[in-house]
Amino acid sequence: MGGKRDNYTTSELRHDWLADRWVIVAPQRSERPEDYSHIVSIHSDSTDCPFCCGHESETPGTLASYCSAGVNGSRNWQVRVVPNKFPAVNGVKYRMDSSDGSLSPHFPVSPVLGNGQVDGAAGIDLYLRRQLTGGHEVIIESPNHIQSLSQLERETVGLVFRAYRDRLAYWRQERNSCYAVVFKNVGYDAGASLAHTHSQLIATDILPTEVSRHVSRMEEYERREGTCLFCRMLAEESEQGVRVVENTSSFTAFCPFASRLPSMVNIVPKQHLSSFESLDNVALEELAWLTHRLIRRIERCYPKAAYNFVIHTAPMDKQESSAFHWRMELFPRITKVAGFEWGSDCYINPISPESAAALLRTVSL
Repeated sequence: MGGKRDNYTTSELRHDWLADRWVIVAPQRSERPEDYSHIVSIHSDSTDCPFCCGHESETPGTLASYCSAGVNGSRNWQVRVVPNKFPAVNGVKYRMDSSDGSLSPHFPVSPVLGNGQVDGAAGIDLYLRRQLTGGHEVIIESPNHIQSLSQLERETVGLVFRAYRDRLAYWRQERNSCYAVVFKNVGYDAGASLAHTHSQLIATDILPTEVSRHVSRMEEYERREGTCLFCRMLAEESEQGVRVVENTSSFTAFCPFASRLPSMVNIVPKQHLSSFESLDNVALEELAWLTHRLIRRIERCYPKAAYNFVIHTAPMDKQESSAFHWRMELFPRITKVAGFEWGSDCYINPISPESAAALLRTVSL
């Protein structure tokens, strides 16, 4: 779209069927989409960075490591997975596996705390609580002190995504785990506390409410329409074309019709797959490089903006679901979630998805 202003000039409501949420697309609130260059920085000093090569003793022990030749246990690593030193999920303990020296999780008993009364004479307990068990891991994406996945070589990006697949597959095998998610925070506004490029995985013994709602909505759509929600969406997005950013043989990247955040991109496999972990090596390599390209597009449109991505894979009991279709969300953090959004759960997006996709498509790589 070059230097033209947004063609969508008036506010409209758009419905996100999956989340059952309304979004206000209000392009008149913004300047040109390319004028967004929200510069966010966090402390970056390689001399005291625990993720740099040579500082391995400053993190908990290695869960897995990768180099171009495969899994490697030495310091000559390109990607390394470790337990989070300050886990969001309490209760998980890691112990040494005597067979190969790696760490594995050990789950303690998680008793319900409080009176545990949910009905009956005492009524509903408003203070029900218990320990949360699971795992919280960090995927360190390079031994070098770089800040974005876009700075990695193609081969290393492939190793990063291999680590994602391996660790999600590992947690799917753990009977104590109900759900696991891989996510990446880059920049202060995206929630990152360290500059060194890394991703995280959290596994829990509960299914989060929002995830449960998404599962129910996908299953409802399949019951009512006789097909998968995202399979139908991919067909329609490909036909319309206006929100598609990039196509590969196995994936379509598009800006969702009711994007709650500006320039959000969904990456969805063209083949119906419920779990990310079921990707074969060829498709995994393709996805890794597509993600690398999309991050470069975002960084060129919004220089130094923070960004996140999230891999939404099927819950543990939905691995072969005909309704659940795994997807990946990638989005720059160029606007703030403010009072209206918090008070209403209705988001205001100042860049129409059609204009965002057009801008991202124009980027030369």
